[in-house]
Amino acid sequence: MTDTPRPIISLLTDFGVSGSYVGAMKGVLLGIVPDAHLVDISHQVAAQDVHEAALIIASVYQYFPAHTVHLIVIDPGVGGKRRPIAVQTPHGYFVAPDNGVLTYVLLKEPEFMAVALENPAYQRPNPSYTFHGRDIFSPSAAHLASGVKLESLGPVIHDLERLALPKLRVMPGHIQGEVVHIDRFGNILTNIMQLQWVSEEMLKLEPLGPHEADATPVEFSCLTAEITLGWRNIKGIYHTYSEVPVGHSLALIGSNGELEVAVNQGSASAQLAVQVGDPVSLRLGPPL
Repeated sequence: MTDTPRPIISLLTDFGVSGSYVGAMKGVLLGIVPDAHLVDISHQVAAQDVHEAALIIASVYQYFPAHTVHLIVIDPGVGGKRRPIAVQTPHGYFVAPDNGVLTYVLLKEPEFMAVALENPAYQRPNPSYTFHGRDIFSPSAAHLASGVKLESLGPVIHDLERLALPKLRVMPGHIQGEVVHIDRFGNILTNIMQLQWVSEEMLKLEPLGPHEADATPVEFSCLTAEITLGWRNIKGIYHTYSEVPVGHSLALIGSNGELEVAVNQGSASAQLAVQVGDPVSLRLGPPL
């Protein structure tokens, strides 16, 4: 006989850390499943920035045990027509508004089951119109973590909202994408994702998300690659920041497999005057 694993619930919100919202949600969670281990992913998502939250949750969920319930409340449409939903995948459960915040997760997890949170038995009585995080999402997440079946929370749905992601243009020897996020260090993250090292000098790209032309994986040399971003051409792709002098820009593969442009001990976004949405070009160059 195996022991039942301790319930785990992660929290990702844009509520900040100075108000009462996160505390209220945790109180609801612990009132239903008092032995739950609550893990704060972040409460510092930019206000109402669904895309930033989508990137964050997609970059962390796979490191949690598969029975984890991920509670995500970035909800600019609270009280409106957007649905509260719960999603089950082979690598975790997700409770969130149906506003596209699970877009990148669903790209990685094409096999999923989703329900609309419509069963009042698993919500607080008389839910507030403006705080579904406390009254609908938290109790639903807690009941899931305690062992309630997903389909008990509401009817099965299939047409989940997805963010309109920028397309990659994948062409022979050339990939065009754009900047999708700038982190707190000023590192520039792009939608040229699913890059991995296959040797010290060779990289493989498996395009993730909407793309034009061929999505066949392609291998290329890090030494002959060239990145164009803003007014700067950056030659080569490095393994780590310290491979260039302090203050110098470089391209490298971020910890989640995305093409990243950075400055060693500096801010690439400030140095290159780059913003989210700016185009980025990756020329693969001839193999050595």
